Amino acid sequence: MTAVDAGAVVDAAPCPVCPVCVAEDEAKSPAHDTLTLTKVKFADLPGWADDKHAEAIPSFLRSCERLATLTADAPVGHDGHGGKAGQWRKACAAAAKIKAGDHAAAKAMFETEFVPWQAAGKTGPDGKMTGYFVQELRASRKKTGKYQYPIYSRPSDLVMIDLSKHIKDAHGRRIWGKLDKGEVVPHFTRAEIRKGALAGKGLEIMYASDPVDVLFAHIEGSAKAVLDDGSTVWLEFSGKNGRNYRGVGGILKGMGELTAPGSGTMQGIRAWFAANPKRVDEVIDQVHSFVFFSESKQAGAVGSQMVVLTGKRSMAIDRAFIAHSTPVWVDTKAPVPGKPGSQPWRSLLITQDTGGGILGAVRGDIYWGDDGDAAEIGGRMGGAGRYWLLLPKGVTK
Repeated sequence: MTAVDAGAVVDAAPCPVCPVCVAEDEAKSPAHDTLTLTKVKFADLPGWADDKHAEAIPSFLRSCERLATLTADAPVGHDGHGGKAGQWRKACAAAAKIKAGDHAAAKAMFETEFVPWQAAGKTGPDGKMTGYFVQELRASRKKTGKYQYPIYSRPSDLVMIDLSKHIKDAHGRRIWGKLDKGEVVPHFTRAEIRKGALAGKGLEIMYASDPVDVLFAHIEGSAKAVLDDGSTVWLEFSGKNGRNYRGVGGILKGMGELTAPGSGTMQGIRAWFAANPKRVDEVIDQVHSFVFFSESKQAGAVGSQMVVLTGKRSMAIDRAFIAHSTPVWVDTKAPVPGKPGSQPWRSLLITQDTGGGILGAVRGDIYWGDDGDAAEIGGRMGGAGRYWLLLPKGVTK
């Protein structure tokens, strides 16, 4: 057994950052899901010997930098799912000695310092794996011409309550909103903001050329803005309005749209918006959740662990069950750019992000990067998968 006891009941609740598969219906938390971990051998991990393990080292070392800020007896994960920070020191030190491209040494390091545990939820080891990416958009610092859709910074009255500071079993849950007569209530809805609820407050960072690009930036939780002067600005999550997330695919299906198989992918949703430009506000306004951004000082997407994510090596999980920094072996299927269907995909990833729609004991959202292939894979991915947690030796009970 690990830091999460088999059979323990944990409420899976929305997490603070919002990378979610756009094809998902309204995010629904598995009712009282559980995480059971079963100790296995590395030989039991399908495809383990075929991975390029050194490619996961830079991602893991970024998480190690965060672990290094913790005291040795500090819990790793909101409920101590990953043991104590001191139990990770040896693995981090060993990873720092691996030379770039030395896959054999990296593989040996993981096998020496970690123990693999197969994860299972209440219904078994099969879960759902999706993908996400960085949304690129065209923008201007000034509202002019085609640049009419604002990207907002965090309002001064937006507050966040970390429930783990008040409730012992909060599992890292947070509440976002604003104060109203001494109570915390949700902030303005997306429709209210579009109609001017934040006008005149000086919160506009820039103006994008496409409202659908803005929507997907909110869904993905980060963006890469190419400005009209040729410069590039990375945008990172800075807060949200505290409203429930509704998936665009679910909204359109509920309206009787997207009836064809596979039409609920990002590509299918974009095609629907392109064919129905006069109905964009009608649909987008139903996505009540709204995300605020800040300009990142780092080039790249920043996850909720506050590290720059690595394409194909970072993953978002539900923090109610899995701690940030955890290496995870994933066995699933992924789309092939330019080709229909998907093929088996197995790889070692590091858990460095969370998401409003990433809920459950066996639920992963794989970060693919910021290029065209990443958008195609992330926008089309969604299916069954399994994973195994790699925990440092000694993280047991």
